Amino acid sequence: MPSLYSNRGAKRAREAREALGFTRDGPLPDVLGAVEEKGGAHAVVLELPDDVAGAYIAKPDCPLLFVNGRQVVARQRFTLAHEFGHHRMGHATVIDEQAVISGHTHDPNEVSANAFAAEFLMPRDAVTAWGAEHVSGSVTLDHVMLLAYEYGVSSQAARYALETARVLTDQRRSKLLDGEIAAGLNLEVAQRLGLKPVEDELSDAATRLPRIPGALRGSALGDLLAGALDVDGLAERLGHEPDAVRTMLAELGIDQLVPAGP
Repeated sequence: MPSLYSNRGAKRAREAREALGFTRDGPLPDVLGAVEEKGGAHAVVLELPDDVAGAYIAKPDCPLLFVNGRQVVARQRFTLAHEFGHHRMGHATVIDEQAVISGHTHDPNEVSANAFAAEFLMPRDAVTAWGAEHVSGSVTLDHVMLLAYEYGVSSQAARYALETARVLTDQRRSKLLDGEIAAGLNLEVAQRLGLKPVEDELSDAATRLPRIPGALRGSALGDLLAGALDVDGLAERLGHEPDAVRTMLAELGIDQLVPAGP
């Protein structure tokens, strides 16, 4: 049953699609391009700690969306949309563990951001129409994988989207599909169907980490995030004491995301 917070997140995603000039009848042409070129945010793709999926840094003049480039790209797209949801809904700076983005949370902001990401990437209307065209009878893992690869999302995100759109209504079937995904059968299905991953700016960035957005390239902060500077080097470049710079990074929320220096 959708909650107040998930409904709110989905509504804000529909508003965001409209505001950015996208319809709700299919996948976005390029998620990273959407959030940067039209959405007013800036994506940083780094090798983050294993337990961190992403982060939103509410920097007023330059809102930053962090994504863990170590993860599979399908998961990165959902994380990027989740962090963009935090931005669009005016949330405070947050570091998101993978468990939170996977839905293991009751935090209202996180529930809203997850619902935003799902609707932003896979509009319910579009998934309903997709189901009417492709599904006859019970939803199978083949259907889940076809949808996942068309929208560039994970198999689990696609399974949830089919349920949200009421294409999948049998709870026993949902549990069966979840079990098949957990067992890795989704990978066998993708190979058997000859499915090809979506290629976009994010998939390209994942092959050339770190990805520093244009707004930060050549800046002191950008060089820090790229690993070209450590905190001491940043302090020297800014003409501040290292302890003051560490305090500044902590206040911004960036201290947990900075890679080791050269």
